[in-house]
Amino acid sequence: MKTSVLFLLLLITSITMAHPSMVEIRDLFAKASTDEASNTKLYELTNSYSLATFPVYYAYNAGAEMTLANHATWPGTKLEYFNAGKERLEAAVAKYPKNVEIRYIRYCVQQGCPFFLDYASSIEEDKKFILANMNQTDWSESYKKQVKEFLN
Repeated sequence: MKTSVLFLLLLITSITMAHPSMVEIRDLFAKASTDEASNTKLYELTNSYSLATFPVYYAYNAGAEMTLANHATWPGTKLEYFNAGKERLEAAVAKYPKNVEIRYIRYCVQQGCPFFLDYASSIEEDKKFILANMNQTDWSESYKKQVKEFLN
């Protein structure tokens, strides 16, 4: 009996500790474009998640991959990071078009994207969607305020 209880406690602990907190993920994402260490940590923390099981973590990983281009030296490497992440992020939006957080990730990446990469076609649509649906999220009031400030 004691062994079963111990096993159950270890299982619960490993499950709850297995996923990084959304607060940490969002904080790293906010810093990723200018701080290479935050970008790398975000990419590594979210790298094992799939689109089918954890779409928001997957989308953050795709955004982190795109943002790795900011910290790469060679133009070819920059483009590889960007295109690979873009393909994955667009797949996440296509599969979960009503997910506010995934749309916010795309908005942020498009907002910071250089014009010559021609990745800005959904900015206004995403902004309207996010503002219209933000209150249906589980976001804290402080995070909603932060998002609203960024969108305006």
